[in-house]
Amino acid sequence: MKAVLAILFTATLQSMFAMVNVCAQTVAIGYVSAEIVESVSASSLAITGFDMKNESNLTAQSEPAGWNYENVSLGEIKINSGMGVACNVVMKPATLSDTNGNGFTIEPSATSYGQADAQRTDGNQTLIMTGRARMMQGQASGLYQGSYTMVFAYN
Repeated sequence: MKAVLAILFTATLQSMFAMVNVCAQTVAIGYVSAEIVESVSASSLAITGFDMKNESNLTAQSEPAGWNYENVSLGEIKINSGMGVACNVVMKPATLSDTNGNGFTIEPSATSYGQADAQRTDGNQTLIMTGRARMMQGQASGLYQGSYTMVFAYN
């Protein structure tokens, strides 16, 4: 009798679940945006090796004694883009050092042909990269290595 009741109970449950209709509705909403991007290219004609003199007559009049300053050429960077594309250039100074721990800094800067503000370029431009080396008088001679950072932010 228990077996028959168990079979009937199982059959009743199965028939109840078979009769239940399940309905669901799903709504999907999507947003699409597009931005028109013009092509931009930058090519570097960087000067990576140069000789500097460390003489006492290089010191500027307004600078403290014991320091020498020399202007160095760091090369050019050519930026090619449409006239409506603006590029801001941010530069960080270079710290150069040798294997003995001696070091000095170069403060990079940019000038541009035909543009008042070289930090912002529009269209095709050539940036002339220069640097101002700041070293102590009597700086040890030899091979120094380092790098400077340039960030190009396009609008």
